[in-house]
Amino acid sequence: MFIRKLTKQNKGSDKQYHEYRLVRSVRMGDKVSQLTVMVMQDIRVSKNKWKALADGIEALLQGQEVLFSDKQIQTEAQRWFQAYLEKKSLEPIVIKDKPSDDYESISVSSIRNHQLRSIGAEHIAYSMYKELGFPKIFRELGFNQKQMNDAALSILGRVLEPSSELATNWWAKNLTGLGSLMNADFSRLSNNSLYRITDQIYKHKEDLEHELRQVECELFNLDESIFLYDLTNTYFEGLAKDNPKARFGHSKEKRHDCRLLTLGLVIDDQGFPKRSRVMEGSVSEPSTLQEMLACLSASDSDKPATVIMDAGISSEANLQYLREQGYHYICVARNKAITHDRFDYELATPIRSKDNSIIHTQLFRKENECLLYCVSEKMGLKESAIMDRFCSRYEADLDKIGASLASGRGKRKYEYILERVFRLKERYSAISSFYEVQVEHDEESGKAVSLTYTRDKQEEMTAKYSGSYCLRTSHTDLDNAKIWSLYMLLNNVEQTFRTLKSDLNFRPVHHQKESRAEAHLFISVLAYHIVHAVRYKLKHKGINLSWSRLRQMMRSHQLILTSMQTKDKKTITILDTSTPEECHQEIYSALKLNPNPIKRKITKRQLV
Repeated sequence: MFIRKLTKQNKGSDKQYHEYRLVRSVRMGDKVSQLTVMVMQDIRVSKNKWKALADGIEALLQGQEVLFSDKQIQTEAQRWFQAYLEKKSLEPIVIKDKPSDDYESISVSSIRNHQLRSIGAEHIAYSMYKELGFPKIFRELGFNQKQMNDAALSILGRVLEPSSELATNWWAKNLTGLGSLMNADFSRLSNNSLYRITDQIYKHKEDLEHELRQVECELFNLDESIFLYDLTNTYFEGLAKDNPKARFGHSKEKRHDCRLLTLGLVIDDQGFPKRSRVMEGSVSEPSTLQEMLACLSASDSDKPATVIMDAGISSEANLQYLREQGYHYICVARNKAITHDRFDYELATPIRSKDNSIIHTQLFRKENECLLYCVSEKMGLKESAIMDRFCSRYEADLDKIGASLASGRGKRKYEYILERVFRLKERYSAISSFYEVQVEHDEESGKAVSLTYTRDKQEEMTAKYSGSYCLRTSHTDLDNAKIWSLYMLLNNVEQTFRTLKSDLNFRPVHHQKESRAEAHLFISVLAYHIVHAVRYKLKHKGINLSWSRLRQMMRSHQLILTSMQTKDKKTITILDTSTPEECHQEIYSALKLNPNPIKRKITKRQLV
């Protein structure tokens, strides 16, 4: 065997290109013909090593054990041998029912497993991708087949192996069986393909969100009478100076040194996303609600809905807007409209939460609004412990200042001591307002003499850290348990953001352009549609797994290419999935999926 270099030219063009072929010589009677074994696109060794490479490939094809002196040639020979087995197999054999038809005399030492690829999580994610109608949506948006394949890779890559576009490209070529599931060839995927398709997807953001919402409502029979709204933010790696939305603000990851982007998300009571918006990193939470609900109601029915939100968003202006638009609302009252002294345990209604803790509730009705005062025993114990810890630390630091004044050592200038006290009040702002601190000083010398403090608002402190909170709602026809349970649905938003951040590579943002950064977040939201739909179906079957745990479990279900040599000098290749284990079978059964997503393919070829 040898490698031949050919120069070719396209019709109607002067541009030339090179093609490489692995060729073998065959004698036919008195003549010797040269047959092409396979076409080689990119040879990764220099020309003076081509002969050694051809010899190595030939030896592997003949099932011989080869000792390579050059590791570069060994790697390249193995690569082309696997490519030959995968793409150049001939004479497909349909497996018959009679096992005797499959008998062959095999050289056991020639059995090799090649190209192990994960297929389990890919099968689950791609099945849900199709069930949610992504291919149909992209087709209707005018995407061609290559764009549809790239779009699927961009979204499913975020679901299965969240990383950068370049890392996803490498993953698609080397680690996953997703291409085999999709009948797509990602081996020639360019480095820029995923960047381009992400831009293309983001141009159709509104259409995608609208279509997904319709599909999910029909598929899961969703009742859109409750909407939950909240914000989170992510930070940039880099300066992001060219992004006008990248601003410094309050980072929920404590990355105050980085510019931020804010994501607003509206979801329903089952946790399915409805609308998303990317906003400035320094945006004020109350100012975002009206924009989100305006776009949500633009194309929806007039059915009255309830909006559930946290205290940071429930400003008086927002509540007034909700009333005017015909929405009901449930939120935490920003300032407790009901003081703790009005709460009466004898009149309270106990509610048992999912973790078996008791919440005592008392309902106060007004003309157009209800206030539900809640006291949680579990939260009270937690807040009391936090209060005691803060108080002991604050008092210990005050005692240090008092001890330094009593000893006469160190700086005792009155202004300096006041500054130290002020700094402590800032550090312990949660409890310092409940203390009265006095610093005595000598007016002649201007030095502080002593420091004393008292906890003079003990009742107010106890009330604040009693595990109590006040819910506010426009529903006047609901009882205590219903109001409280509806508000607890806000945990679904927190779970959504946790999944986005921990499982779907939501943070940090490495893109510096505004459109690319927003597209990055939108791909994460699209990926979450798939993740949540899978987990929603599993939860209804009693399987409550995080996505990261499910992905890890299914990774051991593999796609394997096996080759072997027969006694009559033929190569048999078998492309098949590994036998699903019990944990795989349980997941596939719950999702009603075929545990063998790729039909077994057996091929024979006479050895060259």
